[in-house]
Amino acid sequence: MSPESVIDLDRYPLHELDSARGQALLTFCRAALDFEGACQLPGFFRPAAVEALVTEALSKREQAWRTDDEHNVYFEPLTDDDSARSVREHTSKSAVAWDLVDGDSPLRVAYEWDGLTTFLGQALGMESFFRYADPLGAASLMIFDQGDELGWHFDRSPFAVTVMLQPSEKGGEYQYHHHLRSGEDQNEAGVVAALRDEYPGRITLAGTPGALTMFRGQYSLHRVTPLTSDQTRINAVLAYSQKPDDTMNALTQKLFYGRTA
Repeated sequence: MSPESVIDLDRYPLHELDSARGQALLTFCRAALDFEGACQLPGFFRPAAVEALVTEALSKREQAWRTDDEHNVYFEPLTDDDSARSVREHTSKSAVAWDLVDGDSPLRVAYEWDGLTTFLGQALGMESFFRYADPLGAASLMIFDQGDELGWHFDRSPFAVTVMLQPSEKGGEYQYHHHLRSGEDQNEAGVVAALRDEYPGRITLAGTPGALTMFRGQYSLHRVTPLTSDQTRINAVLAYSQKPDDTMNALTQKLFYGRTA
């Protein structure tokens, strides 16, 4: 399997970034990220690759690590006051780790292709950009069943890359508030208002099968709403770092995947 059999390079010329169309693609991605913190590219993965990855994820369901936790938006200890740190959020999902992904999987073909890494790094405006070296968390398949969700939270990483494979029929929507806080201003009042559904400007991403999304979640509050249908929601998460050979620590591996490697 080749990169062009997984990624629609006719529509998205990642292999020709110096061309006029390649430069136009990068300009579009950077503008979208600057304007509202996210860039979504529909049909990025070809339909056959999406179908194969849905089948693979479901076949690995019994090996996936199940999490079902409560937390606040900062993933810090809950407090007993009226602040955002006191608001309980719920997250539940199942994760298929990188070492369980098939050797000929479309996810592995795409993730290990230097062309994708180069494109993402340039689109995200990163001077240094590397694939994650973690044996469990480099790239994962995430499975959401009925009732599963990602509670409101901020990411610790400045960026995230995902590919939607199978959306839920109802619920499972990706929602966020763009740049709700900054490094200089935590905007506590705004965060509390957003958690109460009283803050304007909430954005919902469509999430069609095959769509790649680049997202800046460090300062943008975001969630996946609870699934209310029995159609499983499946997406791939592709991890990168600004440092070479970066990995999770053992505690984080255990938390996300139930084991260490």
